[in-house]
Amino acid sequence: MGESAGGGLAAGLVLRARDRQFAPPVAKQILVYPMLDDRTVTDPTGGLAVFDINDVVTGWAAYLGKLYKTEAIPAEAAPARIADVTGLPPLYLDVGQLDLFLRKDLAFVNKCVAAGLPVEFHLYVGVPHPFQRFAPASRGLPHAKE
Repeated sequence: MGESAGGGLAAGLVLRARDRQFAPPVAKQILVYPMLDDRTVTDPTGGLAVFDINDVVTGWAAYLGKLYKTEAIPAEAAPARIADVTGLPPLYLDVGQLDLFLRKDLAFVNKCVAAGLPVEFHLYVGVPHPFQRFAPASRGLPHAKE
């Protein structure tokens, strides 16, 4: 399990666990607005994200070093690059509509769905990356009285 860059690291660990046949196998991947793709270089939110695309680029460059902007990046480091997701455990993924990672996360979800993996996906409308931190004590809307 992980969120943001930690979600990308968790997804990479799941790939390694599958490929090296860890025992026991990973039971589930729980990814919360994960940072999966080093090729993220534009802001699809129209400037509504809570941080700048330059922060994303800086993060990937710091993490990947000399490999950044090359095709030598292993999928364990940037899980969106994985071609074959068969054999991965079930996926749970949350992401906000105004998250810089939404499109890349959706592509990963779609890849998992196409491979027949059990997937639970939640898109939170109108919220940015790390949306739950803005109102940690909120309990949602009260139930309507009948």
